[in-house]
Amino acid sequence: MKIVNFLKDFLIYPEYSDTDEADKMLQLLSSLKKDIKAAANQEDSLMAVWDNYKLSSYVVPKKYGGVDMCYKDLLTICEGLGSYWRFYFRFEQTHLASSLILLYGNDLQKLHYLPQIASGVIRPVVGFSRPEMESNLKSVTSLCDFTNGKQNLIATNYFINAADANLLLVFAKQAGDKVVCYLVERKDGNSDVFEMGTKTSVFGRNGLEVNLLDFKQMTMESSAVLGKPENGKKISQKTLVKRITFGAAVVGFMKTLINSLSEYCNRTLQQNLPLAKMNAIKHLVTKLALNTYVLESMCYYVGGLHDEELVLSLDVEEAVIHKYARHLLSEALSSTIDVVGINAVASGMNFNELLNEIMASLLLSSTELDLKKFVASQVIMSYANANADNIRQWRSFDKRLYERIFGRVEKAISFHDPKLQHFIAEHAHPSLKDACINLEHTMWRLESLLNLLLSNHGKSIIHDYTALGAISKVIEYNFGMITTIARSSRSYSIGLRNSDLEISWAQLYCSEAANISMAELRKLYD
Repeated sequence: MKIVNFLKDFLIYPEYSDTDEADKMLQLLSSLKKDIKAAANQEDSLMAVWDNYKLSSYVVPKKYGGVDMCYKDLLTICEGLGSYWRFYFRFEQTHLASSLILLYGNDLQKLHYLPQIASGVIRPVVGFSRPEMESNLKSVTSLCDFTNGKQNLIATNYFINAADANLLLVFAKQAGDKVVCYLVERKDGNSDVFEMGTKTSVFGRNGLEVNLLDFKQMTMESSAVLGKPENGKKISQKTLVKRITFGAAVVGFMKTLINSLSEYCNRTLQQNLPLAKMNAIKHLVTKLALNTYVLESMCYYVGGLHDEELVLSLDVEEAVIHKYARHLLSEALSSTIDVVGINAVASGMNFNELLNEIMASLLLSSTELDLKKFVASQVIMSYANANADNIRQWRSFDKRLYERIFGRVEKAISFHDPKLQHFIAEHAHPSLKDACINLEHTMWRLESLLNLLLSNHGKSIIHDYTALGAISKVIEYNFGMITTIARSSRSYSIGLRNSDLEISWAQLYCSEAANISMAELRKLYD
C-alpha cells in the first residue's frame, strides 16, 4: 500500500513457519466451534465453553500469564467465531482492552490488569462514542473536571455486553479538549458508582446488547488514567480503527453464508433449472466469494506483518480492513436478497436471523464515513510531510509560474502514461505480470494526484469529502492488489491445490481495481 517506498518484501505473503502449529490451531478451532454450537442459546453453557478453552489467555502475552498467541492464530480464532457474534464480540473486547493496556499502560497497570485478564478474573469492555473520532472535540459531552484537586468523572459511554463486565475503559474530555481514557473497576459492593442506562438488545442469534452507562460525579484517582493523559485521543482512535479481528470474523461469517447460499441455489428450481446454473446467480455468488477471498488475504497479510514486526504502524491497513469488511457485509445483505427474494419466507435459511446478524455487526462497527476520513487523511498527511520541501517550492510564486507554463503538461503525461518504477512483476509469478503492472500504475497515479492536489490546495484537501472518498477507495484497492498478488503467487509457488484459481482471482480483481481506481482519480484530476 506504500505509495512510493515499495519494497520487494511486501510481496512475500507471511505464512506459518511450522505447519504442525497451523494444524493444531485448526483442530482447536474445529473443537471450539462444535462446543459453541452445542451450547448455543444457553448462556451458562456458553460461558462454560469460554472458561474451558481459557479464551481470555489467548490475548495476553506469556510474560503476563497468557498464551502469547501469534496474530495469525488470533485471526483464525476470530474467523471461527464469525458465525457466533455474541461470542466474537466478547473475545474482541477482551483483545482490544488487553492490547490498549499493553501498548499504553504503565508498568503497574500492566502487572495489575493483564494477569487477571488472562486468568479470566477480569472481564473488560471498551467504551465507544463516534464524536471522539473527530478532530473537533466540542461534541464530546463526557467530562472529567478538576474540583478541589480531585478528578470528577461525568461521562456517558456505550459498551457491548457490559452487564457482567468488571473493568470498563471509559473516555471523557478534560480541559483543553483532551480526551482521557480511564480504567474503571467494578468491584463487589460498589455497583452504585454508576448507573446502568437504557439497555438495548441489538437483534442477532444470541441477542447482542448495547449498554449505555452513566458515570455521575465519580471520583477518579490519577492512577486510573490509562497511560499518559495526552495519549487519550490516540487510544480513542485505536478503539475505532484497530479492528483487524472484525475483518477475520466477517470472513468466517461469509464462508458460512456462501455455503448456505450454494446449498440453497443447488436445491432450488426456477423454470425447471437449479438457481446455481443461472448466470446472474453465478455472478452474485462468485462476486461474494471473490471479495471474501480479498478480505481474507488482507487480514492474514497484516496479521503476518504484526507477527514478523516488519512494519511499526499498521493503523491505516487495519482501518482499510475494517472498511472493506463493512462493505462486504452490506454486499452480502443485498446479494442474499437478490438470490433468495420472496422465497425467504419458506426457504429454511432463517432469513430474519441472518438479517439481524448483519445489521448488528454493522451497528457495532465504526461508520464508513469515519473510516474513509481516517484512511485518506492519514495518507495525505503522511505524503505531505514526506514531500514538504518539494510541495512548498511548487506553491511558491516562481514555481507556480513554471507550473502554469509547463507543469500541467508534465503532470498530465505522468498521470495518463505512468512509467514502471519498481518493476513489481519481477518479484511475482509470471502469470501475474499484468496484475503487477496495474498495481504499479495505480500507485504512480495516486502519487501524481496527491502531488497535484497538495501543490494546488495544500493540506486543505483533508476537508474535501469527495477527495477523501476517492483517495480512501484507491488506497483500499492498492492494498487489495498487493495482498492478492502476494498470496496467489505464494500459493502457486508452493503448489497449493487451488493455486490456479487464486491466480485467476488475483488477475480479475486487479484488473477491476485498476480500472475503478483510474476512474476515481481521473474525476479529481479533471
